[in-house]
Amino acid sequence: MSSGNPFEHADYNNTNPFEDSNQIQADVPLTDHAGKAEVGQDYTSYTQYGDNQSSVYQTTTAAPTNAADDAKNAAKAAELRRREEELAAREHEIQAAQAEAERVRTQGKNNFPKFYPLIYMSIPAEIPKAHQATVKFIYNIWLALLGTLALNFLACMLMLFAGIPNGAADMGVSLGYCFTITAASFLLWYRPVYNAFMKEMSMYYYFYFIFNGFHILFAFYMSLGFPSTGSAGLINMIQVFNGKHIFAGILCVFSTALWFVQGFGGLFFYRKVHQHYSQQGHTFDQAKAQVTSSAVRNEAVRGAAWSAATSGRV
Repeated sequence: MSSGNPFEHADYNNTNPFEDSNQIQADVPLTDHAGKAEVGQDYTSYTQYGDNQSSVYQTTTAAPTNAADDAKNAAKAAELRRREEELAAREHEIQAAQAEAERVRTQGKNNFPKFYPLIYMSIPAEIPKAHQATVKFIYNIWLALLGTLALNFLACMLMLFAGIPNGAADMGVSLGYCFTITAASFLLWYRPVYNAFMKEMSMYYYFYFIFNGFHILFAFYMSLGFPSTGSAGLINMIQVFNGKHIFAGILCVFSTALWFVQGFGGLFFYRKVHQHYSQQGHTFDQAKAQVTSSAVRNEAVRGAAWSAATSGRV
């Protein structure tokens, strides 16, 4: 028979009702409550254990997630840099086109060469004042090259008249140099370095570095004067003096000296231009982007011209 006390079997007789239940559960090992969800049990330790599981899981998976995010961010940064370089190249091209239009409007039409003007070229008008002296010196070296080629041809012609072996071959090759080297030197290294200082575009600097480097090697090669190479340089000069041909020998001396001037003068300004290139922060990647952009633009222009031509026939 029941005693009638409703609190007789309750747990509250042995428990302080004012004690913190969280503190109570903290004293109980978590393993006793792992994964249990029975009625009447306190869920504090269960929830805490669940949080611990989540924390462990997050700790073990955070590193791969961060690594993946870093890789994505690096790829995005590289893409942004590439687009910035392309935009900078296009901006340079637009500015150059605007400058060309303004030049035609204010200064007139082509003026070089004077006997048959094909292009406009003016160092005071187009080159920044800080670099005008450098470009003028390089231009003078190019003019000296024309004189060197002419004098070299005259010396080779006198070698032929003096009866020097292979004199005919030397004269013929030297005459060909007067036309081919003149055009190639202007188009491949003088005009590119002119445009490089005018527009500050990396691709023009690289054209200059490549082809002016070949020109410097060619100048030193010509100064040696191997027979049948079209050169009145050192070796052919010795042969001429051995044959007692004084006047032809004197021309060979001047020709040899001018070829050395071309070589050492080219080296000096090659180094000077490269220093300016480095100071301006130009890179090979910029040059590649500019070449690609220029090729795409030229292709678009040719496509538009072809479309206009074919549509006009219809």
